[in-house]
Amino acid sequence: MKRLGVTVALSLLLGALSFAQAAPADVIGDWELTTSSPVGESTNTVEFRKVGDAIKAFAKAPQGEREYDSTALDGDKLTLVLTINYEGQPMVITYVGTVSDKSINGSADFGGLAMGSFSAVKKEPAK
Repeated sequence: MKRLGVTVALSLLLGALSFAQAAPADVIGDWELTTSSPVGESTNTVEFRKVGDAIKAFAKAPQGEREYDSTALDGDKLTLVLTINYEGQPMVITYVGTVSDKSINGSADFGGLAMGSFSAVKKEPAK
């Protein structure tokens, strides 16, 4: 009987753990993001900010900043969507990657026309 009780307790515990979501990765701050595409490699700064309950991403450049179309963080899985002007036409770039401590690595889909990759490294805060 005692064995049955332990088995039931463990089953309930394991079931509860399977429904628990992983805590979101800590992405808040500036990141140096490098994108590799069929036309070459580019590097820019992306800042992640907490806005209310949401996390938002902003591309930063000397000309100013621009918010990404969407930012989703589910545990350590990050999805970013940005629409750019490519040769006079809008192109939606979708980044899907995995966050691990101070780096992000993943793939980039260039509007379904081509695939590439990206990586990002978290910048140290200015002192």
